[in-house]
Amino acid sequence: MLTTKVKHTIERFGLLKSGDRVVVAVSGGPDSVSLLSVLRALANGLDLTLHIAHLDHLFRGEESANEALFVAGLAKKLNLPATIEKIDVPAFCRERGLSSQAGARAKRYEFLRRVAEETGSSRIATGHTADDQAETFLMRLLRGAGVSGLSAIPPMRGNIIRPLIETTRDDILEYLRRNGLEFMTDPSNAKPVYTRNRVRLEVLPLLKQFNPRIVETLAAEAALLRNEDEAMESCLAELSVGVVRQEHNGVVIARAKFNSLPQAFRRRLFRKAVDLAGAKSSFLSLVRIDEALAFMAAAQTGRAMRLSEGLTVGREYESFIVSALPPPKVFSRPLALPGTTAVPELGLHVETMLIDSSAVKPDDKNFIWQTAFDYDKIKLPVELRTRSRGDWFCPAGMGGKTKKIQDYFVDEKVPQRSRDAVPLLVSGGEVLWVVGFRMDERFLPGAETKRILVVRVRNEETTTRQ
Repeated sequence: MLTTKVKHTIERFGLLKSGDRVVVAVSGGPDSVSLLSVLRALANGLDLTLHIAHLDHLFRGEESANEALFVAGLAKKLNLPATIEKIDVPAFCRERGLSSQAGARAKRYEFLRRVAEETGSSRIATGHTADDQAETFLMRLLRGAGVSGLSAIPPMRGNIIRPLIETTRDDILEYLRRNGLEFMTDPSNAKPVYTRNRVRLEVLPLLKQFNPRIVETLAAEAALLRNEDEAMESCLAELSVGVVRQEHNGVVIARAKFNSLPQAFRRRLFRKAVDLAGAKSSFLSLVRIDEALAFMAAAQTGRAMRLSEGLTVGREYESFIVSALPPPKVFSRPLALPGTTAVPELGLHVETMLIDSSAVKPDDKNFIWQTAFDYDKIKLPVELRTRSRGDWFCPAGMGGKTKKIQDYFVDEKVPQRSRDAVPLLVSGGEVLWVVGFRMDERFLPGAETKRILVVRVRNEETTTRQ
């Protein structure tokens, strides 16, 4: 029985304790409806106080509005308090240059944490299932991920709990059928336009032909890797004492102790050193990391290796110094419209495409940033370049007010050493987009837009891997 299975998951991972107040994230779909039903069935025995939270992201007009009404009716039927709100997530995504999925996730968790604070709740329960676990595992495996990436979704992170994480979607649908529970269906989940949807609709059914219990198998594998990842991180915390320290000139690594560690620990420790130095280790491929480790095993004092623009590791007597400096090169690179343009100065590839305003905008998690502009408002050529003195724009969401790029970076608390590494998308001398931050409001698509310019940015290593 599903209720018994979920109770076992709660007890096994210590997700809840007696007297907890719990915000239950309810979208209206089968997973969240079953989550709410099971937690309500367990509420008396566990002394839980439940509060429903639902956010309308305004992506699907009347459909999402009907889902909000459904959740409101469900709350009334169950006599449970509810917070139901709507936020213009599409506008947020345009302002920040985020994909719809990344923007929706950010706003959803921001909303849930606020509701938890307002209601004095110690836990936020979401409806992630074993199927979500399996899908995430496969997606990360296809992109190329290490143990940390493949360990996927934890049962609990902070105050976020996932009581259904050991429950399959088939179990949930059977539970809903047996109990005569109604739920809403999001039509977008049936469209193979997102990577996750394609994994769910095409890949998993194919794998089930070889293993009917593939969902449980992949979920168990993810749980196993999570345990091993936690164990390695615990050991690494002890091993790193006296090996890595941060100084004014970079991150210092004790050579002899570092080189005596197993390679798996050296990889992780080196990534942590890169992050401490102010760079992003996630931008370094496994091949590049291993090249750095080979260099560190054999380098003579005074030798240095360039890992990427501004990031170096060098040997100084019995230490290695990992330092990250802003890219010194000033560049301006015209973009192919449409097409793909390499930007080696930043290790990026920029892809552009022109679509009709009525077309579905492409959305791919392999891109770190992606956004869209009204093509007819843009002057050619469009270029990606470093900032120049006097650059300004009209940040989206600020009512048309202008702001110097320098002042914007100060307001956003962008470190001085990182500002020259933030590229600007420019058209006819006008800044369209501070890439990774905010777009210029004047160039956003609107009701009168006929042609849309989609701009997507990915890491060079991601492009190569694909």
